[in-house]
Amino acid sequence: MTRRGSITLATVAGAVSWTAAEYGLHRFAMHEMRGRGLASVEHLKHHADVTYFSPASKKLASAAGTTAVAFPLASLAAGRRCATAYTCGMLTAYGLYEVAHRRTHTHPPRNDYGRWARRSHLHHHFGAPMRNFGVTSPVWDRIAGTYDEPGVVTVPRRMAPSWLLDASGEVRPEYAADYRARGSRSASPEGAERDRVDAFKNVAPSV
Repeated sequence: MTRRGSITLATVAGAVSWTAAEYGLHRFAMHEMRGRGLASVEHLKHHADVTYFSPASKKLASAAGTTAVAFPLASLAAGRRCATAYTCGMLTAYGLYEVAHRRTHTHPPRNDYGRWARRSHLHHHFGAPMRNFGVTSPVWDRIAGTYDEPGVVTVPRRMAPSWLLDASGEVRPEYAADYRARGSRSASPEGAERDRVDAFKNVAPSV
């Protein structure tokens, strides 16, 4: 194989490796830990309040940690040049994941993939927090047996993405085949605390 081909293959391998890391970190480091450790605390805070996203400083620390593990191992396996390409592929995929995840909550779908990604991820949030860990791909969920077909997703109005509901709090007609909304658009202090407790127990929020 040519040097260029090796570099390309290493870059693709890094991106594919990220999808496995995305699944494993989301499932085991974030949910299974139930609030033990920074990654789990940050993620479950997001489940309790879907408008909360970890600050950029913590995401950069996560990327640095990924690099510190991936690069030395890849160097041992394939040399520094391929390790650099592999790590760049992984970090690029990680960055795209961060954008894709945020957009599931903040922007409406534009195509069939976007429609799937939002239904699958919102089912994870509001129906089954211990299912559908892959945000960008269902592959590892299907391999591990943790994938649910979302069906019609019931979304608590207080947690609904801004793109989903109209001014009266009803699901917009273009999304009515995929979602239903229940409950109030605001939460009491007691309700917000219940959401936090449920999130750290990996329980879907009440509607």
